[in-house]
Amino acid sequence: MTAVSARSARAAQSEAAAAVVLEVADLSIAFPGDETGSPTVSGISFALTAGEVLALVGESGSGKSLTAAAIIGLLPRTARITGGAVRFRHGTRSPVDLTALPERRLAAYRGSGIGMVFQNPLGALDPAHRISAQLDEVLTRHRPGSPRAARRELATEWLTKVGFDAPERVLGAYPHELSGGMRQRVALALAALSEPAVLIADEPTTALDTVVQRQILDLLRDVTRATGSSLLLITHDFDVVAHMADTVAVLAQGRVVEQGPRDTVLTAPAHPYTRRLLAAVPRLGKRATLSSWHGTRRLSSTEPAPRRSAPPAPDSAVEPLLRLETVTKKFTVGGFGTGLARRELLAVDDISLAVQPGEIYGLIGPSGSGKSTLGRVIGGLLPATSGSVVFDGSSLVGVRPSALRALRSRLQYVFQDPVGSLNPGIRVGEQIARPLRRFGRAPNRKAAADAVARALELVGLPSGFADRYPHALSGGQAQRVGMARALALEPDLLILDEPTSSLDVSTQAEIIDLLLDLRERLNLTCVFIGHDLGLVEWVSDRIGVMSDGRLVDEFPTEHLNDSTRSPATRALLQADLGTRKAQLP
Repeated sequence: MTAVSARSARAAQSEAAAAVVLEVADLSIAFPGDETGSPTVSGISFALTAGEVLALVGESGSGKSLTAAAIIGLLPRTARITGGAVRFRHGTRSPVDLTALPERRLAAYRGSGIGMVFQNPLGALDPAHRISAQLDEVLTRHRPGSPRAARRELATEWLTKVGFDAPERVLGAYPHELSGGMRQRVALALAALSEPAVLIADEPTTALDTVVQRQILDLLRDVTRATGSSLLLITHDFDVVAHMADTVAVLAQGRVVEQGPRDTVLTAPAHPYTRRLLAAVPRLGKRATLSSWHGTRRLSSTEPAPRRSAPPAPDSAVEPLLRLETVTKKFTVGGFGTGLARRELLAVDDISLAVQPGEIYGLIGPSGSGKSTLGRVIGGLLPATSGSVVFDGSSLVGVRPSALRALRSRLQYVFQDPVGSLNPGIRVGEQIARPLRRFGRAPNRKAAADAVARALELVGLPSGFADRYPHALSGGQAQRVGMARALALEPDLLILDEPTSSLDVSTQAEIIDLLLDLRERLNLTCVFIGHDLGLVEWVSDRIGVMSDGRLVDEFPTEHLNDSTRSPATRALLQADLGTRKAQLP
């Protein structure tokens, strides 16, 4: 090699090194005292270059969020970095190992150097302070000496950038007065105010409907481009990866099992684990059940999925199991010392529908469309303001509590938040047994224990789980327990409100596979409430679309793409991330 070529090579290497703003090198994290004695995160390495979007993807518990917390120095107190380094380069400065810095020096890099958008925006915002005060606190810290009026103007400008049409109203609001999508926009503005070199977004669209999800992702991309930031995106959603990422690192059990350009990883995955995750992604036009074995669920990328049975054909001679006629639900908001004018909020407006025995009816719509309220009215958890709800020939509206109680065991509800729906201080077995005793299905302790074991087995959990507390369950296990509690009473109708919204794709696929399997084995009738159009199409026989409290469209699932679909349905189709990228394998 000539002297000139050697200098050119060194210059190229130097330029490449300078472009790396964040390098995670052989990072290991452990929880001292853990029973396994092995690191939770082991030997993770990746590099983030200027302007790059790198996605860390994997199942729950794979170490994604723990890695992000280690980068910014926000690990739980019980966690320790046992090896490796996190090197951060800010501007022209030499790289700094963030893991070696004391808290005082590390704090200087948070915000202006590395910003963070947390998964739960409500938990990340201070409930006691208005949005204006929280934005001003960030600006005071990172722009000391700037006049208050200038800070207010900049805060207003950033709220406008993240999509607020009325930023002044948002500045005067408290976090609880904003929707989930609005809170996530505020969290994005808080992270971007100081224009960090690296922005970390930890599951920024979890539990948001597809329309709001697309808005947040597009805003996130626009903000990083406007500020020149690099983006480390933590997600379990491969459609988000396809929409946003330049490069992808796949984590499994605390290790990077595959890493490379987005298109290579998504279209030609090299590792079996990546192929298994991709096989679990529900996409429009690919309805199928998943293979199962030994009472548990497993994903397979090599075996063809068995065909699901045909949905029950509508039969005018068969009475629907559930019929709604002109159902309306109103809430009174404001007044009573709130400082707001008292008014009525129309959450569900004149809805009529029917669900046949053995059918899975999918109910979808954007956040605030009224679908969860309607589900609670169907389940007898909220009284209808007007109209009729008839279950198996019996009215659920305006009946005596004793009559409603007699029907309640046949009509069960699975809630959106699996952990929040379980009592943290009571063992799993007792939580399943209580409804059995309440409805006279378990006359003695042995009968209750046997029924609990059968219910757990039905959802693919060992009987030993009866002795566990909710904190010892994963998200998927907690959702299975919630289903076991509902199924123990052998209901005729199961209402599932966003049962997979917070679960990773493989756990989501297990829950859906379980639901389809139970429908076949128990002849269950289900109302499935969701915000993911691909998922609702995957599981449902018919779909109802809600918007602004009304049922604006209803059709057999195979007619989803018909030209006669309503504008609301077409908006959901357009917003679905899976429709804007090439279909994954």
